Formats: sequence, structure tokens, C-alpha cells
Amino acid sequence: MTKKWEVYAFRYAAMPERYEAELFIGGRTDANWGMDYFFWMLRSGEEVIVVDTGANSAKMPAKGRTPLISIEAALAGVGVNAADVDKVFLTHAHWDHVGNLDSFPKAHFWMQQAEMASITGSDMTFAKIRGAYQSDEVQRLVGLVYEDRLTFLDGDGSFADGVDYLFMPGHSAGQTALQIETASGPLLLASDAVHYYREVAEELCFLAFNDAKEMLAGLRKCKALVGGNWDRMIPGHDPQITWRYPAETRLDNGDPVALRVDLPAMKPLEL
Repeated sequence: MTKKWEVYAFRYAAMPERYEAELFIGGRTDANWGMDYFFWMLRSGEEVIVVDTGANSAKMPAKGRTPLISIEAALAGVGVNAADVDKVFLTHAHWDHVGNLDSFPKAHFWMQQAEMASITGSDMTFAKIRGAYQSDEVQRLVGLVYEDRLTFLDGDGSFADGVDYLFMPGHSAGQTALQIETASGPLLLASDAVHYYREVAEELCFLAFNDAKEMLAGLRKCKALVGGNWDRMIPGHDPQITWRYPAETRLDNGDPVALRVDLPAMKPLEL
């Protein structure tokens, strides 16, 4: 019998003002979408898989992002000690996804080979591509290779019972999504293959990409995988995630932190 997983999205940072023109080709200058920042966790019994490690809080203010809670505190809120986590899946290596690698000292990491080839190769001679990465974080990923703590993936495959990974290059050269079995049915954790629900519904072209055509093809693939049922997809940065799903933990001001995105949404989706 296939294992069923609980899926958490942790809202660890926010950018309340992020305008459509800053996000998409041809976007409107007066339409504020906002942007929330998440990392994720899968749990089945005692087994835990962390997905991405969020941004380094010290780097966020200069980039206009507001840190809300540390990665360690967010996990502790649901009874998980980051220092004990042994599996971390990296969907890609942009700065807001690999900024806290050393918060998981016992973990083994997994990432697409194509991502490592990109961030250590000629792609990084293009400033517009390089800008999504941080050199110290790339160097730390290389260090994990030398520590025998990073395994490279090649395309699609099975990561664990009930968890498959899907190669969706475009936003980055190694962008990867996860298809997860839950008690409510299959759930596509798109990460940044899809940033917002409207992005995939309207096939909008996000401004940060390695290959625009591949990125748009990834949107179509995600749409086909969920058959138009957007509740079976979790995009990487949509603030609607924060307000639609049940929260297990909150900040002192009441804003959600740990969201159970495998459970039914509490509010209808706005497209």
C-alpha cells in the first residue's frame, strides 16, 4: 500500500508589495500581487523530508523581503528539530531556496545534476541568470559534494514511497517539482515551476528564467497533471496559500506559519 504523506508549507518571509510588472513579461505596473516565501516538509509517521531550506535571513532585507521566522523555529513549531532531519530535497538552487543548508547538519541532500552543471558552468557568465544565485551558497553546495552529502538526480524518478520527482527545467536549469500521495489524493508541489495560480491558469511568463520556452512548457505540464483542479497544486510563492489552508502554527500577530496544504482549502481560489 502506497504511503500517504502530510504536507506542510512554512511561510517564513514575505514581500507585501510585488507588482505584476516586476513578475511577468507584459505585467501591469499598478497590480500588486505580493509574494510569500515558503519551504516545505513532508511527514509520514516518523519519516520526515524537508523540501528546500528557504532564504538566509541576513540577506533578505537588502532584497526587499521581510523575514518572519527562522527555519529552525518554523520546524520546531510542528515538533521537528532541524538538526535531526536526515533528508532534504532541493527543488533548485536559487538564493531563496538554499539559504540555510547548514541548518541541517545531519542531512543528506538531493538535487538535479542539471542544476549543478548550470550554477558551476557557463550559465553563470550571464548576469541575468546569475543574479538568482549567491556565490557562497553555490560554493556550499559544492562542499556538500565533497562531504558525500549531495546526490544528483537525472530527470524524473521516485524519491520515496508515495513521492515522485518531476524534472521541469525553465525557471532554472534543474527546476524540479514533487508529486506526493496524500490522504486527500495526489498533490503536486510545484515549487517554482509555478509561482502563482494565475501564472499557470493564464500561462504568464515569469521574468526570472533560464529558458523561457521550457518554463512555459512546464506550466502546461503542471496544468495537465492536475487536470485543471488547482487545489491539487501548490505553487511556490502565491500568498493565497497562506490564507486558504489550515494553519497549525502562527506568529504572535496571528499570521500563519505552518500550513497543512494536504488538507482541503478553507477558502475558494481567486483567479
